[in-house]
Amino acid sequence: MGKNPIERTSKEKIDSAHSRWLAAYAITTAVITIVAISLFYLFPFDMQMLHMGILCLGLAIIAESAFFIWQALRASKATFSALHPSLSQLDEGATIIYELHKQNGNFRPAYVSANISHILGYTVQEALSPNWWFDNVHPEDRALTLSAISKVEANKTFVHRYRFRSKHGNYIWLRDELRTFNDDDTKIAGQWTDMSQDLTWMRDSKAVTQRELMGFAELNEHDCIVRADNNFRNLVGLTDSLPNAHHILDFISPLNSDNESPLLATGIEYLVEFNRPSQQSLQGLLKISEDKQGSVRFVTLIDLSAFILERRRLKQIAYLQPLTGLPNIEQLKLDLQNALETAADNELVAVLNINIREFHKVNESYGVDDGDRVLQRVAQRFKQALPENAFLYCAWGDDFWVLLSGIKEYMALQDLMDNLMNSLNKPILIEQHKQIKASANIGACTYPLDGLTAAELLSYASSALQRARRQTSACQVIFNQEMASDSQSQLLVKQQLHDAIEASQFEIYYQPMCDSSLQAQGYEALLRWNHEEEGVIAAANFLPLCDTVTKQKLGTWAIQRIIDDLPSIPVNAEGKRNIAVNVFAEQLDDAFVSDMVQFSHQLSETNTHFCFELKEASLIDPSDELRQTLSRLTEAGFSLIIDDFGAGFAGLTYLREFPISAIKVEHDFIKKLDNERGYAIVDGIVELSHRAGIKVHALGVESEQQLKQARALKFDLYQGRYIHPAKPLNELVDNINN
Repeated sequence: MGKNPIERTSKEKIDSAHSRWLAAYAITTAVITIVAISLFYLFPFDMQMLHMGILCLGLAIIAESAFFIWQALRASKATFSALHPSLSQLDEGATIIYELHKQNGNFRPAYVSANISHILGYTVQEALSPNWWFDNVHPEDRALTLSAISKVEANKTFVHRYRFRSKHGNYIWLRDELRTFNDDDTKIAGQWTDMSQDLTWMRDSKAVTQRELMGFAELNEHDCIVRADNNFRNLVGLTDSLPNAHHILDFISPLNSDNESPLLATGIEYLVEFNRPSQQSLQGLLKISEDKQGSVRFVTLIDLSAFILERRRLKQIAYLQPLTGLPNIEQLKLDLQNALETAADNELVAVLNINIREFHKVNESYGVDDGDRVLQRVAQRFKQALPENAFLYCAWGDDFWVLLSGIKEYMALQDLMDNLMNSLNKPILIEQHKQIKASANIGACTYPLDGLTAAELLSYASSALQRARRQTSACQVIFNQEMASDSQSQLLVKQQLHDAIEASQFEIYYQPMCDSSLQAQGYEALLRWNHEEEGVIAAANFLPLCDTVTKQKLGTWAIQRIIDDLPSIPVNAEGKRNIAVNVFAEQLDDAFVSDMVQFSHQLSETNTHFCFELKEASLIDPSDELRQTLSRLTEAGFSLIIDDFGAGFAGLTYLREFPISAIKVEHDFIKKLDNERGYAIVDGIVELSHRAGIKVHALGVESEQQLKQARALKFDLYQGRYIHPAKPLNELVDNINN
């Protein structure tokens, strides 16, 4: 297969070293011989001395020969050691080295480096076979490569690029650099490099391998096209057989160039527009490179249409709500900011926040798929109700937004709100024989009357919607400054909550849970905040403002405090302590269960039983983790109570699916026991629960009449301010003792 260039260089250097040492040896030997003969003639020696002289001369010549042989071997070894790393790098590197020798007027491959096997997959023997190189050049690129030999003979060097088929059958782009030997025009040295190594300016290397995205052409000194491959022709729409009649700028227009020169600069990436045969205007990326002499200019043109389509797709994901196909909240923020910047002095801009009342019941009753269809129908009706200067958005689920700009009169906002409400007057048909009646709540605010920034307007519209949702029927609310004060107060309270935890401003109050004879059977532990200015604040007034982390901190503190209080809490007639503890769904995880199991010993020592109270709302669409946690708590001996039963959705499913031991009927039901219908509903709840083995507590008994009516319904336990208000532990103990 021939020797590689480094092997030949190594041999030449070794031969040169040998020649130098041989010449030095010959000269030294001649000098020694001449000196010895001169001594023999000039000085008389007897026979014995003559023999000794000849022996010494022989020994000197032998020593000299050994010395020069040793030096020649050292020089050879040093030369080979110096070149060995290069030899190894040549056979293991990323660039394939080859040589062409001229035989019978044609250049034939004489050497190929061994690393071709792991770069292209071919053996050296295959690469040296006739026609191997030409057969594996891509058919579309063969015309461009045929003149490479004549170019290198004329210019001493030549660089070109083409697609080459690997042993695995796929085409890769190669950069082929050829040059003639300085002292021998019959030999050409070349090197192949993977094209992707040079195209580091491409962001997506995968696109480089897609040959339909990239084309090459060769330009002359005037940037006229000399040759072009089929990809380049297809990209720019070039059909002429003689391309050198066309300037490159006839087909592309640089978008990021201020240079008015007809010549494109080398090494600069140009964003360009070009046309395909369909006349569709597309964008691409173009780069000019040159050979080492600067005599040949090459164009690499890449079609970016696929990248642009992908960018559009990502933009749709980022700014569209997939279910309804409407712009999402991020797009609303952009559009709102633009509307504020372009609004005239005599114009208003309005932001509306809309949600569907009790939409969760649609999902619960009909399923998520039908719920999605309802949202799509609602979005269609809202769009039909909008004027030309209004745009509809969907943040998620049933959270819709409307941006109304260019308002000349304030009544236009009210008219739009009425139209949106009226659009839902007719039932929504989901499927044949299945229709739903929907209604909406709307909150709105205006620029510049209510707020001056996009963030303020979005916040105020949301606050107005929250106010509307508190109403018992579909409602419209336009923002006012009182709501802003409420929002600011809530923010202030959130900050104060964090400070209150550090300052230990929280306390546990206890309220008796009594039987029909008003004997305390247990106590509910209630969290209170001893505010420096507002006094004692009930948990219901600050817990909704707490984030998850704060709730977990408060819950952990409360349980530890209750356990510390156990020895002082009064026992019931049976000598037991039954403590109801309110917990948050956010607390209930594996760590919580583990902690409570660890507390079991202390509970047992004080003859205490814990009942955990959960708000009914926390059981709506519970996670699998919550279900498992509740099961583990009951298996560990703890009881579960649904607090404020009826305040949410009073689903009997809860009583069937969860290990519930008791429910607390919400105090609004207790207040309305004097109503015949209300009395009948509570009577049904009590009877049904008792049949299921579930105890029922009357919560919020505030008068003698309510207690009398609750007793008639045979509640198991009674609790409320009329019976005994919640008190700190020390006051509770004093009251019982007295």
